[in-house]
Amino acid sequence: MYYYNIHDIIKVKSQIDLQELEYFETKEFIDPDITLTVTSFSTDPDMTKLRTKRKLITGALKDGKISYDIKYTEHFGTSGAQFQIKIAFNKLDIFINELISKSKHVTYVNLVEPLLRFLFVVKGYVLLHSACMSTPNGIGFFLSAPPDTGKTTTVIKCVKKGFYFLSDDMTIIRLPNQGICFPKSMTISAHTYKTAVEAQTTELNGAEYNESQDKRGMKIRSLVHSKTGRSLMHKLADKNVPIFTINTIGQTKIRPPKYHIRNIIKEAKIQEQTVISSLFFLEKAEEGVEEVQRISSDDALKRAIANSDDAFLFPPYSDLIKYIMIEGKSAYDLLEDEKNMVKELLSKIECYVLRSGGRRWTDMILQKFSYQN
Repeated sequence: MYYYNIHDIIKVKSQIDLQELEYFETKEFIDPDITLTVTSFSTDPDMTKLRTKRKLITGALKDGKISYDIKYTEHFGTSGAQFQIKIAFNKLDIFINELISKSKHVTYVNLVEPLLRFLFVVKGYVLLHSACMSTPNGIGFFLSAPPDTGKTTTVIKCVKKGFYFLSDDMTIIRLPNQGICFPKSMTISAHTYKTAVEAQTTELNGAEYNESQDKRGMKIRSLVHSKTGRSLMHKLADKNVPIFTINTIGQTKIRPPKYHIRNIIKEAKIQEQTVISSLFFLEKAEEGVEEVQRISSDDALKRAIANSDDAFLFPPYSDLIKYIMIEGKSAYDLLEDEKNMVKELLSKIECYVLRSGGRRWTDMILQKFSYQN
């Protein structure tokens, strides 16, 4: 078993190793908030049937229950992707079949992380889709952007300039304006690889780095795990296809191009927490345009929530959301609580849109903080 203690806020016990949570791996503990187990559903009559469409089987939200099961199965029965979630007030047991377990990335991103989002809200925190860094003199800030805009490249370049790293994709927020690190591995696009990773000589995933070998397949891996790939999967999710099975098999065959920040920059400094002063939304613009615009907290809230929803609203989460209830609150109640917490955060900090036609957001951030390393 693998044990992950996320800042003493949420504890996860898992039968498979979850690369995204490796920073929080710890010794054995009792009373986890989430338990992940690999199992067979071959004796469950609900799960063995062949079907003409995806199926959720649940008694959730009936008679005010706080303990219930959610089962998910697809067209091929036990030959396809299947899982079950048991919710008992605020404790979650996730059971996945062997097929899903073969893609640890899918297991984490499509099952574990969306549930983490709700548990953080229950405990008074927000798991916000954003990068987080701090200047060497302790000024913390967020970066937020839609997929494939250039956020990861900007993060890597800032860290190379001496900024402290807290997260690239998700940040834990504690009110009124504290960012807490969530340093999971980064998904590297072909553009990021070319502009920020290439020519590094370090160890990647425990093996000696071979630049020419790692280049092979990077373009197709980036395409599958890019905004284009995600958009295709979203479109397929609207069709009557076994979307979770397709996603699992696809990502088993074409693994995500993931790297930890210290795989890329050996001397990268990871900071546990920081006080946030600013939030920067990155936007692409026409060539030659470089513009910094201060925006209202209301505008920032709409943008932040939209970017978070884009990260989380992925099948089968979009099917599950109406059936989730934790501590007597529905998923929609929890999302409203999350929105109110983000609103309070944004009222305490400055929010900007950085528009650049040449992806020069790093230079704009350095200039904003009057920083030179």
